[in-house]
Amino acid sequence: MRVIAAATAETPGGKPAMTHQVVNDLLNGTKANPTTSQLIGLARAFDCPVAYLLPGYNGLTSLAVYEEHQDVREALRLVHDLGQAGAAELLEAAREIRSRHGHSDLTVPEVPESLPPATEPPRPGRRRRLSFTEAAERAVSDLEGT
Repeated sequence: MRVIAAATAETPGGKPAMTHQVVNDLLNGTKANPTTSQLIGLARAFDCPVAYLLPGYNGLTSLAVYEEHQDVREALRLVHDLGQAGAAELLEAAREIRSRHGHSDLTVPEVPESLPPATEPPRPGRRRRLSFTEAAERAVSDLEGT
């Protein structure tokens, strides 16, 4: 938790965007509503776009392309006010381009191999406090990966 918290700083050795306790609370689901600065810090720590950390998002391949290529953002901006017809034409053009390059749209992964699939966000609400024995057992389980 301390390593992740330290990695949320804008510069190495700088002030972290969150404490190790906040990181722990986020990962355990006891804190379900991080601030924008905390999300930006976590994204920096995990070297990913902030949107990857938002609950329920499962189009990571699309988001990676959007994040990495300015021209993609421009293309989407240009079809924004064209509605469904513009989106359909853009999709048709993209499929034609993939075909010209010898690719099918079936070979595009839904989630990049380097990233885990999106999980359900934790349910809000207070958890009961674990006894010392339960906390120790959970810690051992987490360390052993079971």
